[in-house]
Amino acid sequence: MRHNKILSAAIALCMIACFTMGSVPSASASPPTPVPVTITAVFDFTNFPNVSGTFTTSGALTISGTSTMRVDLNPYNGVRAHCLVTLIAPNGTIYIDQQCQFASSPPKGRWEIVSGTGAYANLNGNGSLTMPPFTEAMTGFIYLH
Repeated sequence: MRHNKILSAAIALCMIACFTMGSVPSASASPPTPVPVTITAVFDFTNFPNVSGTFTTSGALTISGTSTMRVDLNPYNGVRAHCLVTLIAPNGTIYIDQQCQFASSPPKGRWEIVSGTGAYANLNGNGSLTMPPFTEAMTGFIYLH
């Protein structure tokens, strides 16, 4: 009987140890590292609100390719817009959501990567933007794990 109590106690201790070890955060759970990035897209506004052009990046990403942007202006005052920018690179596509306001000169706003494909499927990033004529100048960070 004493042998059964020792065996039961050993099993209970092993179970506690297993549950305790399972709750320890792993090294991969550390916060992502922000790395500076600049994304510059130049557009031809002939087909507004669906425009196209080219882009280049520097910093955390060094890619270039073609780009499109769908502009949805605020119908009440035209001072704000929501834009979806698509960057098409050789190894995949990056989709960026922009919130823009035109009350300043140059206009400015915020951007965030909302999804991607191929090499950019798990890419995260965000930052600020300015909009000199025909250009989207995005600066911010890509978050690397």
